[in-house]
Order: sequence, then structure tokens, then C-alpha cells
Amino acid sequence: MEGDAVKLSRTATLTGCAAGLSLLLGSFLLISPMAQSAEGAQETCSAGELQGRYVFTGQGLNLHYGAFDFDGAGKFLGKQTSLRHAVAVREVLSGTYTLDADCTGTMTLQGQPGGTAHWDVFVTADGKKGRMIRTDSGATGVRTFEQ
Repeated sequence: MEGDAVKLSRTATLTGCAAGLSLLLGSFLLISPMAQSAEGAQETCSAGELQGRYVFTGQGLNLHYGAFDFDGAGKFLGKQTSLRHAVAVREVLSGTYTLDADCTGTMTLQGQPGGTAHWDVFVTADGKKGRMIRTDSGATGVRTFEQ
């Protein structure tokens, strides 16, 4: 009778371990596709992610409000009104952009006083919003844009 109790205890322990291992393995198999999907979502950006009209606001030494029209192929046009030294100035913009698979990239913006400006760009995976920071030495500026 005591031997039966030991066998029953071992059987219960082994069954518990098997059930725990099954739950652990099942959880891993369920989570694994989600992790792969999340990784894949980070690799969906390209220049085509930015297409159409985006309004922006920005500041550095001056304030800027305007719009970019992205062509989805690496070029854009735009307009902005800048408050420079308490004087409103309207400017026509143009430039190029790149967007890597991780939704980061660069912009080269022409049309502002002082010449060409270079920016690092960070875009949401759906391409609807972005942030920019100027990378030219001695210059400061940030912009936020959204569709």
C-alpha cells in the first residue's frame, strides 16, 4: 500500500511537470509569431511611406509653420511662414529625403535663408507622423509633421 502511494506521488509529479512544460512550450509558440510580427512591423518603411501633404511646426532660433508635399519617391516641395527676428517671411521649400526600413532617415531642405539644411528624420510605422532634428554644425532646429 505504501508503494502504491509512492507510485501515485511520482505519477502526479511527472504529470504536473509534463503539464507545466506543455504550458511553457505552448506559450512560447503563441508568443513567437507575435514577436516576429513586431520585428517585421519595424521593417516596413521606405520612401513610399511619406506620400502626400503633411503640415509641420518647428523651431530653432526662429518659429516655422508650413506644409510638405512628399512624392513617395524621395522628393518633396513645401511652403512655410517663418518668424525671423520678429518679421514674418514666406518661403518656398524643396528637397530630398530617404527613409530606411526602420522608419528613420534624412532630409535635405533647400529654400531657407542660409542655404541647404540637413535633418535626421524619425517617422511612425504608419507614416502618418514624423519628427526632425537639424544636424548641421552650429545650427539648431526641430520640427514635427503629420498628415
